[in-house]
Amino acid sequence: MFVVIVGCGRSGSALARRLDGEGEGVCLIDLDASSNTRLSPSFGGRFVIGNALDRSVLQSAGIERADALVALSASDSINIVTTRIARDVFHVPYAIGRLHDQDRTPICVDLGLAMVTSVRMTVDRIHRMLTHRTLEPEHTFGNGESLLVRARVPDYLAGRAVTEFNVAGEIQVVEVTRGGHSIIPGSATTLRAEDVVSFVVASGALGRLRDFFGGRLEL
Repeated sequence: MFVVIVGCGRSGSALARRLDGEGEGVCLIDLDASSNTRLSPSFGGRFVIGNALDRSVLQSAGIERADALVALSASDSINIVTTRIARDVFHVPYAIGRLHDQDRTPICVDLGLAMVTSVRMTVDRIHRMLTHRTLEPEHTFGNGESLLVRARVPDYLAGRAVTEFNVAGEIQVVEVTRGGHSIIPGSATTLRAEDVVSFVVASGALGRLRDFFGGRLEL
């Protein structure tokens, strides 16, 4: 996996060090050349000085071959725009950004962007989102007996009825986000490519849900 990280602050540098230590490819982008002092001498990734809103800077960082982009700068505007450029211009498979101002969340929902807020965001959570993108739990209930899971629908499942994934007592489709808008699915609702589906799943049924999608279901 090769990840471009925008922002070499506390979170960006920590995520970069962790991914690099696991043998993943990493390139950081930051306007402040001195921010690379947060990286250890043994860091094996790259560091690019520049504005991530500049497409040539993104290209220098290797955006065209990136598997993921994570925008962790101090600016919500930069994070939103960079995430959108990565997704829509360079077609990066997975792009996620951070929001400091939660009031901007509706804008990101309308744009269909994957964003986390500073209140919930941790390096551990983003790391899980990058390295375990299949069936990432959004919420757990009780003592973990059941979970709320959100996952993106791959192209090959377009046209399938949501009811095909319901298993009494184990798996239930409860919501579908389509084009940035949330709907409660009915018995006749069919899936479309790029829908994001919310499942409530018994913890023991996660493997079964993965099997439904051939192990290829992605957030």
